[in-house]
Amino acid sequence: MPRMRVSLKILLVVLLVAVVPVAVSGITSVVLARRAVAAAASDKLEAEARHLAEVAETTIIGGLEDLRQAATLGLHTLSNDEVSGALWVIYRGDVARAAVALIDGETGEAVVDPVFQETVSAEAGLAGHEPFPAAAVDAFAQHVPLADALATGRAVSVPYADAARGTPLIALAVRVPGRKDAAGKERPWVVAVEVSLRGLNQRFEEAADERFSAALVDLEGRAVCHTSRATALARAPVGTEGAARLADPRAPSSGAIDGGPDAAALVAYARASRLASPDGKTWGVVVERDRAEALADVQALSRRTTFWVGTALILALIAGTVLARGIARPVERLTAIVRRFAGGGQRGDLEVRAPNLGNDEIGELAGAFNKMADDIDGYTSQLRSFNEELQKKVDDRTRELKEAQGQLIQSQKMAAVGELGAGVAHEINNPLAGVLGSAQLALLRVDKGDARVRTHLQDIEKEALRIKDIVDSLLKLSQDQAGQAAGTVDLNQVVDGAVALLARPIIAQRISVKKELSSGLPKVRGKIADLQQAVMQLLTNAKDAMPEGGTLTVRTEAVDGRLVKIVVDDTGQGIPEAMKERIFEPFFTTRASKGNKGMGLAIVHRIVEEHGGRIAVDSTPGKGASFRLTFPATRETLHLV
Repeated sequence: MPRMRVSLKILLVVLLVAVVPVAVSGITSVVLARRAVAAAASDKLEAEARHLAEVAETTIIGGLEDLRQAATLGLHTLSNDEVSGALWVIYRGDVARAAVALIDGETGEAVVDPVFQETVSAEAGLAGHEPFPAAAVDAFAQHVPLADALATGRAVSVPYADAARGTPLIALAVRVPGRKDAAGKERPWVVAVEVSLRGLNQRFEEAADERFSAALVDLEGRAVCHTSRATALARAPVGTEGAARLADPRAPSSGAIDGGPDAAALVAYARASRLASPDGKTWGVVVERDRAEALADVQALSRRTTFWVGTALILALIAGTVLARGIARPVERLTAIVRRFAGGGQRGDLEVRAPNLGNDEIGELAGAFNKMADDIDGYTSQLRSFNEELQKKVDDRTRELKEAQGQLIQSQKMAAVGELGAGVAHEINNPLAGVLGSAQLALLRVDKGDARVRTHLQDIEKEALRIKDIVDSLLKLSQDQAGQAAGTVDLNQVVDGAVALLARPIIAQRISVKKELSSGLPKVRGKIADLQQAVMQLLTNAKDAMPEGGTLTVRTEAVDGRLVKIVVDDTGQGIPEAMKERIFEPFFTTRASKGNKGMGLAIVHRIVEEHGGRIAVDSTPGKGASFRLTFPATRETLHLV
């Protein structure tokens, strides 16, 4: 009996199985796709609603939390001019703030004039804010939630809109300590800020790009932000089923509303739970999309399925013929690819891969080749990565050795200077005391009318006191502090204390302070007073380096769980490269004309060394400096990992 050719078998099988599977799978795919697309679209709308609700919560509650930082400014301790300056600092903190006011909680009147810009300045920190016409002050004052802020400490107003400015608005308020009255009773003050929701509304307007509409709804069911800005400015009611769910405290926090195949739109909602009222109502987001538009791709799929079922028979005949002829071609292609990979005695192309050649033995062979090629490429990449990592480790160790060598040299210098300073101070103090005492005694006895002699004696006294101050600095640098009690110290508390002590002069110089304190920071063993003195000296130097204002960042962090680091960054003038090696030397200063003796960083270096730590500095002239203090953590705070 003659055997049937393989090509003929392939052709018959293709003709038998091509039409029915295509028809069944096509119809099933359309039905399932319609359900899946509707469910996916609803899920996407619900996710978008949750995302927009979270954005709204973050914008409003985050703005309220940022405003609470005003309580740390100590406004009641400042003069009116200083209070106005502090309000400008609050105003600059967020470009969404259109106006800032400080209100007496008892009288309801402004303590100082509110802060705003009728014409926005191009100055850094002021540019980007909303213009605020003077005529809008009354509307702002009417919407300040003064009573709620006094009762609860912070409050968000009922939303409102300014059609002239074309933006939705809210007023945020926090209670802060006020000045005491004549009877010694503290009067509560309230810091109020008008916040423009223009940026938030733009997020809702962007929903139009995704072909759906979104609305932020307040407790009254009215639009705060909307894809249509006109709807938001009109504060129009949102009358959908989603808004009704938001008003029902028993409804889930988010969900999609399935109106069935006959529904005109897909609807989803999400609560902004952090903006809830005592009765359980919350702000929320309602998102809608036209159902027919959402399922348009499924309708197109249905038409394409009908077309392909009708043409399956013809395509099966053509495909069977092509398949029978094409069995040899994949083998030839795979052979060519293997030759390219091998390279024929030269370096091969390791990036070349075989295409998908099917699920038969040829396809398995191509897959095995690709896996082998991927493994070889992976091993090559791992080797390259290992070499790069090894080079990086060598570079890091080299840098650490150089830093350690510099620290050793600096320690030897400081030890020599300390020993010399102690001897010089001892030898100078006794004769200096005699000179100073004689000058002061002569001043008491000299005739007041003898101005010339008196002037000379005063000069002698002044210069002797200056020498005494320098000698005292030398003694402080050389003294052994081992007699002071040492204990376990939390560096976060050290930083907080130093920043608090210098807060007023830093703020007065228009310097923004950022504290990035790591939680769960391991403790160090040392003397809290000395460590705080070192941090205060670095903060003072940073302040002096930014006479025109800037940003001062103080950061703490743990390194491998065994070291603790304090980093002080400023955006000041920076340190020239030629001076970096000398900044820790006693009496080295670039501000001698301002009375500086150049002992501050030398004392910081001594304190860090006494605590078994290291100090390093990075600086780019004109861009600021970064000082890093690194200390070993105490054993009791180390944890096994």
